Amino acid sequence: MHALKNTILCALSVAFLVVFASCAGSSGNADPSAQRSDSASAKEAKYKEREQDKKALLEQMFVNFQNAIRMNVAADTLLAMMTDTSEYWIDSLEQHARTYTAENLDTCQFYEVYAILLYRLYEREHLFAGPDDKMVYLLLSKSGMVDRLTRLKLGPMEVKNDRGSIGLATSPKVPIMIFEWDDSVWKLNLPQTLPLITKGIESIAVKKSWSNKKLAMYWLDKEYHQSYSRLDDSLYEPIY
Repeated sequence: MHALKNTILCALSVAFLVVFASCAGSSGNADPSAQRSDSASAKEAKYKEREQDKKALLEQMFVNFQNAIRMNVAADTLLAMMTDTSEYWIDSLEQHARTYTAENLDTCQFYEVYAILLYRLYEREHLFAGPDDKMVYLLLSKSGMVDRLTRLKLGPMEVKNDRGSIGLATSPKVPIMIFEWDDSVWKLNLPQTLPLITKGIESIAVKKSWSNKKLAMYWLDKEYHQSYSRLDDSLYEPIY
């Protein structure tokens, strides 16, 4: 009886060892390329999830930005929604509006000349709401260049790594506003956005061989001639 029992135990032990060795062999012979593929798939899924999260944050930031403009919030609040380069550019542009001569304007891009001439028109006609942050008010307040843009029918947000963009609904893949991921929040890059907004207008200057100054004056007259009669070369010079 003991001999039979020992024989059975021996047989079970041998069977266990065979199964164990088989499992170990199977594990050891796993295809490395399959493992790499699984790892790449996991990374891809994680990347896509991260992009979706960032897109949702950009969509919310844009809603907050639009609301801030239309509620006429303080300039500091608007500036906090823009990149540091945007704030520096706005400060520089306001300084140029105060000091640049007609010759200096020849060194500027169209959207810069237009902003400078419009600033001088607002100053001359006493249209600014207050003494401070005038260029911020001009570009971002109600009826400002950016506000008018955001009232158009826009397409879906696009996010790729640390860059976000949005285009018109009619051509959503062509960006007209650029955003940058700044640590944990999205911010508008204004100096990259404005030339995209005015690109269509600039095509007029190319067709007519106009300077940026002439095109800016033409567009200013087109928008404001019914309200202000004195839209002429005097705006090329500082009004102080």
